[in-house]
Amino acid sequence: MSNMRAIGLILSAMLWFAIQDVIVKFTAEDVSLWQMQVIRSISIIVLVTALLTFLGRPSEITPVRWRWPFVRGLFMSVAYLGFYASLPYISLAKAASAFFISPMLITLLAAIFLGEGIGPRRIAAVLVGFIGVLFIVQPGLEGWNPYALLPVAAAFAYASGIVLTRWRCQNDPGFSLTMVNAWINGAVGGIAVLLLPFMDVPPEMQAEHSFVLSGWQPLTPLLLALIVATAVTHLAGALSAIKAYQIGEASRLAPFEYSYLVVMAVFGYAIWGTVPEDATLIGMALIFAAGGFIAWREGRPPRPRVQQNAEIPWTPEHLDEDPSCPPPEPSPPASIEPARRRPPSPITIASPEGWPSG
Repeated sequence: MSNMRAIGLILSAMLWFAIQDVIVKFTAEDVSLWQMQVIRSISIIVLVTALLTFLGRPSEITPVRWRWPFVRGLFMSVAYLGFYASLPYISLAKAASAFFISPMLITLLAAIFLGEGIGPRRIAAVLVGFIGVLFIVQPGLEGWNPYALLPVAAAFAYASGIVLTRWRCQNDPGFSLTMVNAWINGAVGGIAVLLLPFMDVPPEMQAEHSFVLSGWQPLTPLLLALIVATAVTHLAGALSAIKAYQIGEASRLAPFEYSYLVVMAVFGYAIWGTVPEDATLIGMALIFAAGGFIAWREGRPPRPRVQQNAEIPWTPEHLDEDPSCPPPEPSPPASIEPARRRPPSPITIASPEGWPSG
């Protein structure tokens, strides 16, 4: 029953994250990325502070140490910028699919930097996932969109942040990491808003890339409400994901995170009439299959290993050699000993930020 409830929670979390990303794409033509960072970060700081004060846990607002959470926050800020900067230029389905290479990158980076075991099957699954990204990005082909590389770069940054979380930030409260991220995102956004008006950007370039090259834009009450809504949906998804992984088995829940890809494709078609290209669908299928296989391998019990005994067991034929000789002590039966279990690779959400972290 707990796993069923956890599945419902993780599906709910993916829906909240998808709604958040739809709002960002919907408002990208009227606001700048940087003012969105500022408003969203302030909203998250206020909401988290109020929530922890209400729960009587104000100590979780700040991390145990600042150095590694700060470095992690920089990685997560790059992930946020890379993913959302791509949304005005590519479809939701393509951006989401390219970003979802991150679980495979986490598995690979954890093997390299944390020494976690990774067998040939999971290495093959990671390679299949990369092939899926190539189908989506289509580098070097006619009509390819270089902005499709942004969510891939965001996935690398996100995976690095998650591995750093497992390596150096295990003792820091999850909400404190969210607060550090919010402060960094707000500071980066504020600096960009202040500097962009003084930069000599050609007007035609600024008009074409207004989401990235514009400073503070006039806000209507609706736009302000939508930006604040991204903070609310972010926290709703994060809390749902945290609760899901507290009561359910991670390896069973991980494949359900890929429901995000389906939801994003449906939203893209329903709101913007975007139909994923054949190559994008193939890439999505490869990434889905590779990530699901890695999650399945993580959930399998370890294969038992039979340890053979070197002694020859006593048999009645020994009596023919010397009847007065007492039978030797019988050898213990072959024991079945479980193989040493590999530490699980962090292929799932390892922080309360969700996809992607902001």
